[in-house]
Formats: sequence, C-alpha cells, structure tokens
Amino acid sequence: MERISLAATSRQAIGKNAVKKVRQAGLVPAVLYGQGRTPLALAVDRRALAGALHTGAGRNVLIDLRVTRDGEEMTDTVMIADIQHDHLRRDVLHVDLHHISLTEVVEARVPVVLAGVPTGVTEGGILEQHLREITVRCLPMAIPEHITMNVEALHVGGSVHVRDLPAAEGVEILTSPDEVIATIVAPKEEAAAPAEAAAPAEPEVVGREAAAPAEGEAKGEPAAGRVEAKAPKAEAKPAKAEKKE
Repeated sequence: MERISLAATSRQAIGKNAVKKVRQAGLVPAVLYGQGRTPLALAVDRRALAGALHTGAGRNVLIDLRVTRDGEEMTDTVMIADIQHDHLRRDVLHVDLHHISLTEVVEARVPVVLAGVPTGVTEGGILEQHLREITVRCLPMAIPEHITMNVEALHVGGSVHVRDLPAAEGVEILTSPDEVIATIVAPKEEAAAPAEAAAPAEPEVVGREAAAPAEGEAKGEPAAGRVEAKAPKAEAKPAKAEKKE
C-alpha cells in the first residue's frame, strides 16, 4: 500500500465565510476525526492534496499527516473518509480525514479490474461490467490497490460473481458473494426492416366525369345537391309573311 506525507494547518475560524476565505487562499478545508478525539478543523494545500489523490492507491492511500497547531507540529496516520467535489469544475471543496492505527483492521472500497479478452466477445458477444468496487476489511498496509478478475474463459451468457474473485491473504471481502461482477450478453438483433411503402394513390384526372350514381339514385338523374346545366333553347325564327295574290 502506497504511503505519502501531507502537511496541514489548524484553523480556528469556521462557517461559510471562513471556508470561502480558505478556498480563496488556494487551500482546501478539511476536518480530522477519529480515536475519540474532538474533530479538528484543518486547511490543506490544494495541489498537495490533488497529488495525494492521484497515486495508484487512489482514495485508499495512507497519509502521514503533519499538522501545525499553535506553533507545534504533530504527525498522525490518516485515511481519506470522504471528499466533496464541485459539481461543474470537479474541484475538491472539502475533505474528511480519519485517524487510523496500523495495527487495527479498517474497511475500504477496492476497485475490481477485468483482465483478458473473453471468448464470448470473440464469438460476437458484449462484455458488461456491473460491479466496479467491492468492500474489504483488512489491516491498512494490506489494502490492495485493486483486485483483478480474469474473464478470458467467459462465453456468451456466462457471468462471474464476487465469490469467483481470487483470494488475497489477510483480506476479507464484505460484499455479498452473489453479486454479479460481469456478464457476456448476446448482441441485440437489428431492428426489422420498415414495411414497404403503400402504393401512391391514383392522381385525380381534371375534367373526369363524376363517379357512378350512388345507390338509390335513378340512372340518368343528377345526384342530389348537383344542378345539371341545360343548354339554352334556340330562339324561334320569325314566320315568313304570306304572299298576297
């Protein structure tokens, strides 16, 4: 387990305004708990804390915390208990530290790493990882950085569970053994081809005669609501005058 050193200073002022000033100074507000002590408000350098969080151990890194208080320095071994991030910028806003003893067991969350290319993937399946961390209990120096699970033998439809993880000496796994870590699923079938488009309707012919008369209409009679146009009668020619004898 990786172990680093980190400096911090105690702070007397607490509250929203005080915390804001701490952040403006390039520091991160922190609180130290544990071992029956009164919680101690601290300020930690932002860059130094970021370096501590980016080790191979991640959040499980062991920290030798050097705290300056009233001109005196004391050192405690601590672990990170909780971190609060800014939702947008992901900056660390606050960190809780917990004092530990190297001779007493602790609980920690450890990443699960999948290794190998599953046989089911070469068969066309898809690897899905459902569980990425497990909870373990062990001595601080025995916390593994991660636990590796080989998945090369997995076929389509197969799965691995927490109970299949390799045992690590001195490490007790607290996560349920029935929890599924990863599965190989068959690819989803492609969506059915869309139905053939309906044949286009016959275009209306301009000038075509009306359809056959509806049921009940006499043949040759105009349909109801339709006025049949009649040709105007030719005007009568004037009669010829009789010839007088």
